[in-house]
Amino acid sequence: MIARALKFTWPIAALCSVLAAPAAAAESQVVVRRTTLIVADMDASLRFYRDVLGFEVWLENRGKVTPSSLPVDVPIGGSSRFAIMKGKHPWVGMVGLLEYGGARQPAPPQTKVGPGDVVLMLEVSDVAGIHERMQKAGTRILKPPETSEVTGAGGAKWTATFLFAYDPDGHLLEINQRHAAPSAAPAATAAADARVTRAFADVRTGQLHYRRADPVRASGLHTPVVLLHQSPLSSRMFAGLLPVLGTDRVVYALDTPGYGESDPPNAPPPLGDYAEALYDFIATLNEPVDLVGYHTGAMIAVEIARRHPQSVRRLVLIAVPLLSAERRATLGAETPIAEDGSHLVAAWRSTMSVRPAGQSLAQVEQLVAEKQRAGRGAGWALAAIRDYDAETALRALSVPTVVIRPKDALWDPSAAAAALVPGATLIDAPDWSYGMFDAEPQAVATRLRATLDN
Repeated sequence: MIARALKFTWPIAALCSVLAAPAAAAESQVVVRRTTLIVADMDASLRFYRDVLGFEVWLENRGKVTPSSLPVDVPIGGSSRFAIMKGKHPWVGMVGLLEYGGARQPAPPQTKVGPGDVVLMLEVSDVAGIHERMQKAGTRILKPPETSEVTGAGGAKWTATFLFAYDPDGHLLEINQRHAAPSAAPAATAAADARVTRAFADVRTGQLHYRRADPVRASGLHTPVVLLHQSPLSSRMFAGLLPVLGTDRVVYALDTPGYGESDPPNAPPPLGDYAEALYDFIATLNEPVDLVGYHTGAMIAVEIARRHPQSVRRLVLIAVPLLSAERRATLGAETPIAEDGSHLVAAWRSTMSVRPAGQSLAQVEQLVAEKQRAGRGAGWALAAIRDYDAETALRALSVPTVVIRPKDALWDPSAAAAALVPGATLIDAPDWSYGMFDAEPQAVATRLRATLDN
């Protein structure tokens, strides 16, 4: 739908992320949640914001004017209508429409802006399409689309197309579409546009380790991304992806408890416990995220989105382990330690057997070493998937979901998983397979970026 292309993450979301940070007890917290416009004809305004701009009607109420209503030239008992229009973001950037006393003629149109006027800024993905619909609807346009360079906080620069027009009541709208930076730069150059750091956060299982990529020059317009890894690996598997995906958005790669450098649980947990521990971190971000899970991480991401849909703007599942009962029964088995180290040789040979072109021997060496870090708890997350009711969870998802299936052992299970999720989109990626984050991080970043932004 058009409405899903609307974006309200700047500047309101940036403001919210700052104001919603933990404050001292004596300070108040402020979050901008909605702008309410007083309108003359609710039906005309609904048509404009829904059919021209692409909002969805999130709420609509009819009532009466009461003594507690705003001061208005309508007698007590007169009609009132209130609607909330929702754009792309699940809780930032809603627009309220309020009508008192029934439809009437709007105020005479303005020709200039002045003190006391308000400009409602909307960021969209198709300003040309909106301009065309405005022309067909007879919308009064103050300035047609014009592209120019913008300088943001910290000196960041980008180009955007701006359109200024009036809604049916004469409220001035600034409608802009930011244009992505050229994506043809090689990975080595793109890496200079993102700064990758590592840190720890407190969650219910102890210390959670994570990697974070921050744009160096971009202004951070996009929703933050959280990456969940395959087990028994860690966020290190995304080391090549973070610098190229983090050039225009903040990206977090989390170590599942017990893997990488995150503290382990006290005992083998159910999948819901992994989900809640990782959600402890996501909740600290104070805004919805784009959640991307791979293999084991995909199923943990499903449970996070099922339990906390308000915190997930979009869900991307890559290679979903929706397995038969027979295959699940083999998960979580502990690998015996051999005195001659033959179990390490077996791990090396297994990894080499699916090594893609473009993955170096040094990367394979790191991969095999990472598999050993979890020790005797290496199979705990797999055992959690073994006992997880995945089909019920997939059917219960209510967030926009995309399933990407690489050409690996989960090709068919991924398609089956997509068929269970209401409204899910399935994307075939036969050019991807095991080791893709090492072998072609730029290609993965390009496809993820397109999936998340379109």
